[in-house]
This record gives sequence, structure tokens and C-alpha cells, in this order.
Amino acid sequence: MSILSQLGGAAIDTLVALVENGPLWDGDVPSKSGRDTLVVAGLASCIVVKGEDGYQAATLAGAAAYREHFGNAAYIREATAFRKAKNAISSARHQSKG
Repeated sequence: MSILSQLGGAAIDTLVALVENGPLWDGDVPSKSGRDTLVVAGLASCIVVKGEDGYQAATLAGAAAYREHFGNAAYIREATAFRKAKNAISSARHQSKG
């Protein structure tokens, strides 16, 4: 079980957003509680972007947790592909049952 599985869905959704689209302005983070959980776990951090505070980004530990959670991948791009493929398969299964 990955560390992200232990942290819950809000943290997973938030880390996905930070890794794939970050850094993010605090108002654009999917979950404030997920963000807080990630910061406490050392998987995300508050940062300054172009002289403005209020941004969040994944840490290197957060990137490693993302890669581990999504296919134990060597690279973020590979983990992202695994995540998207899993979502597509899950979506296709739901559509075929409907």
C-alpha cells in the first residue's frame, strides 16, 4: 500500500493536481484539507512564485509518492500515463454496465 492510499482521496486528488498542473494558487487547489495533509506529510509545500506567496507545489517526496502510487513508475510522465489509462479502463467498464 502506498503512502497516498493511507492519506485518502482528497490528498490523492490534490497531489495529482500539484504534480500534473502545479504550482497552483491556493484557490485552485482541489482540496484544502488534502493540501494540509500533504504539507504535514512533507509531500507538498507552500511556495513563492514570481514574488507572490499563496502557491502550493509538490515536493520531491510528493513526486516520488505520486510515481509509487500510480504504477510504481520511474518517471512522472510514465505514472501519469498509468493513471490516465486506469481511469479510461474504469470509465469504459462503468459505461458498459450502464
